[in-house]
Amino acid sequence: MHYPRRHLNPFQASRLGVMTAVVLVAIGAALAGSALAGATRTRTHIYEAFTASGAPAVHVKSTVRGECNGGSAATDRDDAWRCFSGNDVYDPCFSSSKAKGIVLCPTGPGSSSAVKIKLTARLSDGNRGKPSKSGAPWAVETTSGTKCELNTGATTIVDHRRANYFCEHSTSVLWGSPSRESEPWTIYSAPATATKLTRKVKISVAWF
Repeated sequence: MHYPRRHLNPFQASRLGVMTAVVLVAIGAALAGSALAGATRTRTHIYEAFTASGAPAVHVKSTVRGECNGGSAATDRDDAWRCFSGNDVYDPCFSSSKAKGIVLCPTGPGSSSAVKIKLTARLSDGNRGKPSKSGAPWAVETTSGTKCELNTGATTIVDHRRANYFCEHSTSVLWGSPSRESEPWTIYSAPATATKLTRKVKISVAWF
């Protein structure tokens, strides 16, 4: 069936033009918002195991007895320690000048739980650095949600980068230190058996 062509009067044409402009502006704003949402920045946190009064700032999951043989190898903080309880190694553990005789050791990267160690010996030979975001983080989380912690033991090197961060529930490790040249930060990711590094992942959170 043939329908006659409809002609718009000047008022209708003007109104249609305004409505079209509004729609185009809305689409542009949505696209801009989407672009901004994708341009995420790496969030950085200085880990706080204690409150200002010396009370635990995290949930104490368990309590053991042990000692610390010096400053943490994971983070160069004067309140971070490498500690032992039986055959278990905890690094980093954190102390507070207002909580004598104990340290708190996070149960994982960014965890809100910790193991409390009642010290059998006085803390000594600690690190000298103050808590800072300038060095390498002791734990990171990628934008895919994988949490990884700095390996303080013996490891391997590929393409001049150390297998630095071992990750929960993953066969891949993170190599070297995060690159801060862009946001979010990036770091190489590959299996521990890799012979070449080509793939980078983005970091959403870094703990210091």
